[in-house]
Parts: sequence; structure tokens; C-alpha cells
Amino acid sequence: MMSSSSGTYSGSNGHMCTYETCVLKTSLTVDNFRRRFLGCSRYKVSPKCPFFKWIDNPTCVRGNEAAHFVQQKLDLLQSELQLAHERERAATQATAEATQMAEIAQDRAAKATERERKFRAFSVQAMEIAVRALEQERKYRIALMLSWFFFYFGYVVFVF
Repeated sequence: MMSSSSGTYSGSNGHMCTYETCVLKTSLTVDNFRRRFLGCSRYKVSPKCPFFKWIDNPTCVRGNEAAHFVQQKLDLLQSELQLAHERERAATQATAEATQMAEIAQDRAAKATERERKFRAFSVQAMEIAVRALEQERKYRIALMLSWFFFYFGYVVFVF
């Protein structure tokens, strides 16, 4: 029951609405465009509370005519806003993917640089080993030649 003097409504489920607990809302329907009303704060909670009271007077004829254009504009702006949100989401996702790809490329470049550094160090070691081997080979050749020289002259001196 609604009591106009006390401003309360008591539903069959025991829920009690008062002007203090209600929420001030604005209608955006074409017939009642921008008309304010009080509604239960538990409007979307089950069980539904039917408390409702208009605050503003009914919209005039000119207001109802203009409401159609305003509603169309509002619908257009809402669809543009939704499209902008979708584009923002797509751009954010593309940015995240590009950032991830850049990080992967940077990581791969760092690994390639490290492999190149190790290869160069290994190449330097291999060159040093090769130079030492050539030097050792040269020394062995000299030693071999000297040994043959001493053997030959020692034999010649000993035999004659």
C-alpha cells in the first residue's frame, strides 16, 4: 500500500520503501524524456519492488516531439561510444602484442649477440691454438733437421 502522507510503501514481502531510501532517477524514454522520478533502491533486486513516484510534471507536447530527436542523438552517441571502446580495446590489444613481440625480438637479439661474442672468443682461442701448433711444428722441423744434420756429419766423421 502507498501512503501519500507518510511517503512509504510496504510490499507483500515485508520490504519497506520510504522517500529517504529511494533513488532519484531520470527517465530517458521518449514519452517521459528527462522526467525525474523516485524509485526503489532495490529495483533490480529480486523480488522486485514496484514503488514509483513521479517528481516532475508530465512532459509538454513540444518536449515529447524534441525527445525523439534527443533520443536518436543519444542512441547515436552511445553507439559511437561503444565503437570507440571497441577500437580502444583493439588498439590496447595490438599495443600489448606489439610490445610482446618487441620484447621477444630484443631477447632474441641479446641471445644472438651473446652467441656471436662466444663464437668470437672461441675463434680467438682456436687461432691461438693454431698459431701455437704451427710454432710447435716449426720447432719440431728444426729439431728434426738438426738431428739429421748431426747424424749425417757424425756418421761421416766417425766412418772417415
